[in-house]
Amino acid sequence: MARGDHQDDDDDFMELPQQNRATGRTKDGDEKKKRYRNRASQERLTIFTEGFTDEQKGAAGEMGMQALMDVRCKNLVNPICDWLGEIYDPASREFVIPGRGRLPLDEESVFCTLGVPRGEIKVPYEVNNKIEEALFARLFPGMASMPNTTVLATSLEGMKTHGEVFKMKLLMYLISPVFAPTTSLRPSNKCFPILAKLKDVKNMNWCKFIAAFLHDAFSNKKYQKGCRLHLMLMYVDRLDLSTVDFTGIGGPPPPHKFDVSAWTYDTVKAVLAADRRTETKYGKLQLMAKHAIDYIVFGGPQNFGKWMDVHSAPSCPAEVIKDVYFVF
Repeated sequence: MARGDHQDDDDDFMELPQQNRATGRTKDGDEKKKRYRNRASQERLTIFTEGFTDEQKGAAGEMGMQALMDVRCKNLVNPICDWLGEIYDPASREFVIPGRGRLPLDEESVFCTLGVPRGEIKVPYEVNNKIEEALFARLFPGMASMPNTTVLATSLEGMKTHGEVFKMKLLMYLISPVFAPTTSLRPSNKCFPILAKLKDVKNMNWCKFIAAFLHDAFSNKKYQKGCRLHLMLMYVDRLDLSTVDFTGIGGPPPPHKFDVSAWTYDTVKAVLAADRRTETKYGKLQLMAKHAIDYIVFGGPQNFGKWMDVHSAPSCPAEVIKDVYFVF
């Protein structure tokens, strides 16, 4: 094995901090574990992309990652991500929001949130020892094993070039803390086959990859794994914001193509504060009507499509149907 540093993304989960039942406080030594949950945060990404040159941002654009160069929200609100994981229904691949409706976990939702490519090529996220051996020394000269993600970020932040090495390091960073984060402190060695195909990156289906990664994690009740940035922004962007008070934070998010370029941490917090039912549960606000369809009423999305074909005749105008939503 290259560098003697094999990683198994399914073995590195850490338990959440345990609480003392009497005091409600976490046990000694667990504060560090609690912070590990933020290793999926995009905070460092927003910091070093601000210092990227136009050529470096252009290099990111060549890989189809231009939207990620303009992430406005600098951190995560972790409780909403945990809650979404808990209400996820693997059978339908939807987040079931009690009394409000359902939100799908699919390619379209990821594209609207992150603006990443959704091409025809499968993302080759897998272990390949030969490729790892060939690329490791080029990316991390002088190192004997995979550096932690912080070292990778520092190295990337200090680069002035925008060639292949820059692209590979940026892509590795985007994958490990943002697209497919585990609870490991280091980037996954499964990234290397992707880095070996830089010319194909913009034609890979990153939307499907991110959605599938989350689906697998949630199906196995591993709620700390997967793209939390997508979860958080996907949810707040689909809520009815008409009753939310944005006073003092510049108003609601502006019209946008991708959620990442519109939502700030302050606007996210304002919406989630209005949507919170308890300390750990959300769902107080209504979903926007176009997102609040409960497909179970029709026996699934396919049957809903058939229902629409029948009921969207001239006697039932489309503008009426689109404003009707069903909840349970």
